[in-house]
Amino acid sequence: MINGWGTPTGAAGPSAVNLAPSEAATENLVTLDIRTRKFDPETITLAPDQKTRLTIINHDSELHAFVPVGLLSHTHINVSGNGAPQFGKEGLLRVLLPTRGQTDIVFIPTRPGNYPFFCDLPGHVMRGNIVVQEK
Repeated sequence: MINGWGTPTGAAGPSAVNLAPSEAATENLVTLDIRTRKFDPETITLAPDQKTRLTIINHDSELHAFVPVGLLSHTHINVSGNGAPQFGKEGLLRVLLPTRGQTDIVFIPTRPGNYPFFCDLPGHVMRGNIVVQEK
């Protein structure tokens, strides 16, 4: 016999789905502030294989760029916010951040090493480094 929902009576219904966040879904939240043409902090240390949300906030009244060298090459990422990401054949090249703009980049760092980042706009001497630790 079938009930009004198309499920046979006496049969088990569909399995319940747990939508609660799991330990594996925990993100490492990192904020990179831009103020007076400086990145703060200048050095960011990340654990390998941990989902990371890098939030970049431009507090200045001028346009800036975030150019990560090698860190996000051939890496699956999710970019959101009002920044303008630019991609090349290897992945994310840079993000332009408008005045008071913010961009979130979600990724999982997998390759240990030192990865510089900078602003490539003329006259902006802004640099920093992301360190992905050894496993």
